[in-house]
Amino acid sequence: MKKRRLTALLLVVLTLGLVLAACGGSGSSDEAKTEDKARTLTDALDRKVAIPATPKKIVAIQNAGELYALDIKPLATTEYYMGIYPDFLKGVENIGGDKPNVEKIASLKPDLIIISDYQKDMLTNLEKIAPVYATKFGVTPDEQLADIANLVNAKDAEKTYQEKYAKESKEAKATLKDAGIENQKAAVIQFWGKEIYIHDPIVFDGIYTGAGFTPTEAAKKNKETKAISAEAIPDYVSDANQLFILTPEGKSTDELNTLLTGIWKDIPAVKAKHAYTVNSDEWSNYTAPSREYQMQDAIDKVTNK
Repeated sequence: MKKRRLTALLLVVLTLGLVLAACGGSGSSDEAKTEDKARTLTDALDRKVAIPATPKKIVAIQNAGELYALDIKPLATTEYYMGIYPDFLKGVENIGGDKPNVEKIASLKPDLIIISDYQKDMLTNLEKIAPVYATKFGVTPDEQLADIANLVNAKDAEKTYQEKYAKESKEAKATLKDAGIENQKAAVIQFWGKEIYIHDPIVFDGIYTGAGFTPTEAAKKNKETKAISAEAIPDYVSDANQLFILTPEGKSTDELNTLLTGIWKDIPAVKAKHAYTVNSDEWSNYTAPSREYQMQDAIDKVTNK
């Protein structure tokens, strides 16, 4: 008899589960159900992290770009990502900048928090709130996307995204061919703060393997992010048919205009009017969506669309 009453009670609890969840309540049966579905993954800090099978309330201190690619809206993220994906993240909670608001994160009651391994100093406070998974900084966009897809149980969405990107890449190369732009070299430089930077070409894979451009000879030899003098730029980009210049919000500046009309005026790409300002945040965050954006933006710029 007791067993029958317990079974009946459990059926009632399950039937009212949505109501209880809305009120913030959780019974022991719900806890057992969650435990049954939990998975244990090893993160980039070599920690064993127990997470829900499919997290629903994600605070993305990092990797909101990968969630965007998978079409999974987080519960909250930082100002940085809010600026890059404003439409997708509309209605998502803003938890601040480089040092997110821990109290606000706690108030949201997430079931998963995502950070990067270089943010391990945040662990002590965040682990008190919810499971914290650290991703590995610096791995390729494909590796990062695969990691997040596995984390949030969205491998089908990852496959769909990669198939879409492959189709877009094929179309991008066809667009360039139709415009008579083939077998051309491209270079990328970035204005950041008071410096000009160059990067390993892999950071801009969207214009290379994506759109089909080739890195310049100097770019091929560079395997790091480093500052470069304005005077050294003409040599670095001397064989570029197309030059992409990363600036804040993709806007020209007095400094850039002075260089383009001064010591950079004889750069072949500048003389040919093939130098383009592009959005630094959109181009340089080294994610699958960033790679896709680079490809599409470059095609639009060089074909004057």
